[in-house]
Amino acid sequence: MRIVLACLIASQFAAPGAMACQPLAAEFWAETPRRVKSNFDGAQFVVAATVIDVKMVHEAKPPYPDFKMKFERARFRVDRVFKGTLKAGDTFVIDSGISSCGRGVAPETVMVVGSGFKMARSQDYPKQWLIYHTSPPHLPNSPMQMPAFEIEDSPLSRPLERAAYDLTILEKLRGG
Repeated sequence: MRIVLACLIASQFAAPGAMACQPLAAEFWAETPRRVKSNFDGAQFVVAATVIDVKMVHEAKPPYPDFKMKFERARFRVDRVFKGTLKAGDTFVIDSGISSCGRGVAPETVMVVGSGFKMARSQDYPKQWLIYHTSPPHLPNSPMQMPAFEIEDSPLSRPLERAAYDLTILEKLRGG
């Protein structure tokens, strides 16, 4: 009985985190002008950008200055601007892998090594990305804040080669 009770309690705490990173529903990926405009309207900036540097970092992030975590830091160079104050040639950084949903531009993959497994990062990752950069809302009087924007499996950050539809609509929105 204790084991069953322990499992039920553990599942209550695990479920919200697990559900947060479930695959997005089809309407979030739909190739419709409405979806692209919604992403566009909600973003601080929308750019096509090239990864110029990606590395693993081990450092502390607020609100826990004494807790070091390992995450990916990718530096991008802006190629085209669809919305925002950035200009072609500007650079920006995105840290990914801080939340449980962040995957980064060069996610770890499982490799079979001899009789076991090893986590490794591929050097063969997409170099050009479409990014609808959004900032999370600030929660006043709270020590905990929403995680910063990360590269995730979502239509807000994806390789440019998988964003042809968005690019067509974004060219029209850029002027309006």
